Amino acid sequence: MRLPVCLSRIISIPGIVSAILVGLILVSGCSSPPADGGVKPEPPGILVQYQRTGGIAGFNDQMVVFENGQGVYSRNSGSGTFTLADTSLNELEDILETADFPSLAPDYPAENPGADYFLYVITYQGTTITTETGGIPPELIPVIGRLDALLGEYS
Repeated sequence: MRLPVCLSRIISIPGIVSAILVGLILVSGCSSPPADGGVKPEPPGILVQYQRTGGIAGFNDQMVVFENGQGVYSRNSGSGTFTLADTSLNELEDILETADFPSLAPDYPAENPGADYFLYVITYQGTTITTETGGIPPELIPVIGRLDALLGEYS
């Protein structure tokens, strides 16, 4: 049986071989057992999530620090990863623990509205606190200061 000319140009021996090779490459990783016996490592837990938005420059900063000291951030200027030294991680853990998140209210708005205020959202141990410039409770001042410093240091 002869193929029409238009199909014979599309379906050729090199074309068929190429299609088979691409197919084999795509499925080749699917049949190999994982090197570690099939056990998937658990992802690290999240220590703290931090978001800072607003300000005169229109900041939109987000950062997550994991319990193992790894961190990721995203800012208007770019994104990246970092690793905290053990001493820095311990310091951050102490500051977060001292703030006593479970005892705090979920929202701390500014007493007076302002156009260029920062809005902060911090989640620690399942508790999320939202606050803004002019309404930050004293317990969160060291937390926000440290998280802002980490953003500045690693981004």
